[in-house]
Amino acid sequence: MGERLPLFPLGTVLFPEMLMPLHVFEPRYRLLVHRALQHERPFGVVLVKDGTETGTNVPHDVGTSATIVGHTPLEDGRSFIVVRGVRRFRLDAIDSEAEPYLVGDVSWLDDEEGAGSEQLADAAADGFSEYLNGIVAATKEPRTEASETAEMRQGTPRDVAYRVAAGLAIEADERQRLLAASTVDDRLRSVVRLLERENSLIRELLLRLNTSGEGPTMN
Repeated sequence: MGERLPLFPLGTVLFPEMLMPLHVFEPRYRLLVHRALQHERPFGVVLVKDGTETGTNVPHDVGTSATIVGHTPLEDGRSFIVVRGVRRFRLDAIDSEAEPYLVGDVSWLDDEEGAGSEQLADAAADGFSEYLNGIVAATKEPRTEASETAEMRQGTPRDVAYRVAAGLAIEADERQRLLAASTVDDRLRSVVRLLERENSLIRELLLRLNTSGEGPTMN
């Protein structure tokens, strides 16, 4: 069954179960946040497709509903909030006249798992472990990612897919394609392909650093 959601267009993608901090300063989004807090209602986070966050924009048609889990008001009316992604939706229609902000008629999207979900989730977690270790090696940060890597494997394949997708430093359009994937298996396959690409790039970087005597090699 469809539902109407206030929309908060952004230059990035929010995945279900993930947290995102937001600085709310425009009057129209101050109103949106005020109403969301007052009525304990979610709103929709959507990636801007055309236009800008602060001007006229057209969003992508798949987004994520969000609930506010942290709110810090400022004296001048601005606020900092933290939202948690809840559920994917598809925009069926957009109303730009009803409120100062966009309002969407949405249909909820399910995340169906297939027979290969568990194996794909393991491959994604393995690839992400290599990805994190490579970044640590390339940046020479004195820290370990062991606990973060273990957490990546917890929960369902859906959970793993979203955690890894959120942790990848990739372009917004690529993140959007991951969000819009029709099934968990499709999303995990895309995640694994992206990790293969990113890990290859990191290995090449580490090789160049090692050749020049500036860094370690990747295990």
